[in-house]
Order: sequence, then structure tokens, then C-alpha cells
Amino acid sequence: MHPFVSLTNFLDPKLTRDGKPYGPIRYKEIVRECYIIAKNSNTPYTDLMNITPIEKSYLMEFIADEFEANKKATEEMRSKLSSQGDNY
Repeated sequence: MHPFVSLTNFLDPKLTRDGKPYGPIRYKEIVRECYIIAKNSNTPYTDLMNITPIEKSYLMEFIADEFEANKKATEEMRSKLSSQGDNY
């Protein structure tokens, strides 16, 4: 082992604001992000272990944007159908 190698990540806090260990919480967030990306992009979960954090962030942003666009289109269609139903 190298004398200057640290096994801890100095970029992440050790504890959350409420005093819980940060590592397990962050790990669960990463797994959830990979699951969401894999589910919505038909990409194997294992392939997502090779993408950078910024790529993961972009993919999550794109998925969220698409979800919001679909939600808006669904609400508009529902509203349109509801108004058409009032005409009968």
C-alpha cells in the first residue's frame, strides 16, 4: 500500500446533517440513478458502471425532461378530452 493513498473520499462528507453515515446513503442514490437510467435507456446496468458522473447527471436530466414533457402532453390531452366531453 502506498503511504499517501487514502481509502476515504475527501470530497464527500463523512456524516449527513442529521449525523448518519453519508456513504451508504450516497451509494443508494448512485444505485437508484443507475437503475433509472438502465430502465429508461435499455442500457445494461453493468455498462453504467463505466460512465462518468457528469454523463450520469446528464442522462438523469434528459430522462427527467422527457418525463416532464410526457406528463405535460398527457395533462393537455386529458384536459382536451374533458372539454370535448362537456360538449356532448
